[in-house]
Order: sequence, then C-alpha cells, then structure tokens
Amino acid sequence: MSKHYSSYFTNEQELIKALIQIHNDNKDIECDPMYFKGNFWKDGLNKPKYKFDLNPQIPECEYGDATNLPLENGSLNSIILDPPFLFGIHGKTNQYYSAKTHTIFKDFDKLENCYKGILSNAYRVLKKNGLLIFKCQDYTDSKTTMTHCKVYEWATELGFYAKDIAILNIPQHKVYNGNTTQRHLRKVHTYFWVFIKK
Repeated sequence: MSKHYSSYFTNEQELIKALIQIHNDNKDIECDPMYFKGNFWKDGLNKPKYKFDLNPQIPECEYGDATNLPLENGSLNSIILDPPFLFGIHGKTNQYYSAKTHTIFKDFDKLENCYKGILSNAYRVLKKNGLLIFKCQDYTDSKTTMTHCKVYEWATELGFYAKDIAILNIPQHKVYNGNTTQRHLRKVHTYFWVFIKK
C-alpha cells in the first residue's frame, strides 16, 4: 500500500521520492541539467541518466546549458530543474551560502530570462505528458518577489499543466543585519512545482 503524503516536507529526498511515486510511476527522473554536485541524489534516490551543468563539478556530469540541452525534441519522460533564485547583488547578499556556490542574477530580468529559457527547453525535450519538477524559492530583499507565482505563470503560458506543488522547509542560518528592523518574514522554504507537458 502506498503512503499518503502531505504537501509539506522537511527532507528534500523524501519530497522527491514522494513526487516520483505519485507523479512518475516510481520511475527514476531521467535528466537533471543543473546537476552541480548531485546533492539531490542520495538516500535511496537513483541518479538521472542525463546529468548536465554549466560548470560540471564531478566527472560523471557533462557540460550542458539547460536553455539548450543536447537532447532531441520529445525525447524525455521526466526532468528536474533547480535554478538559482538570488538576484540583485548588494549589501550582504554575496555572503549567503547560495551566493558562494551558485549564480546570483544581476537583477530580476536576468532571472526571468533564465527561467523562461529553461522552461521552454524543458518543454521542448519532454514527451507529451512528460513530467517537469521545478524547484524555486521566493526572495525578499527590501521587497518580496513571489517567484513561485511567476514560475506558474511562465510555465502555463508555454503549455504546461500545473498538476501539483510541494513545500520544503529546512530552516537554515541566513545572513542578516541585526541592527535593522525586520519587515518581512524570512523565506526559508522552497517550492517544488509539478508540471505536465500538454
């Protein structure tokens, strides 16, 4: 009997396993074009067949641009995207852990261009009814950008159906200025959109 999952998780691997069970018939995700060091793929999660990154960190990962993957149209059943979410470099932004290990976009327009590009390419390489899992995070830096709402908008404009969403909450130590008055809740949760190509 399969487990009945809620949409809220505190462990990333358990979240991905649940999405694979419910939305991918327990089959492995075929492609991770933002593989980095493969941090998704542990604790019983099998590594994808296709592993790409703009800056491969390990030998098993090939160079590949997620906006222009070296894959045929309609060749994949499933793909996962985990793009950077930070934008606007100033203040202490570049001291965040994510800033040291991932890209920070110059501004929101750069993030939008990237996200639209990777969504469009995912749509291209997926078969009809193919699965896209898209990890994203809202961001507050003097004002809040509800990035997960924009991802929904951009994906559905392309023709994806938003079938599901899961929330991952892993509180982390964030860089902040203790001398300022807090005006927004800290964003320590991420979203995993489940899109189906229609």
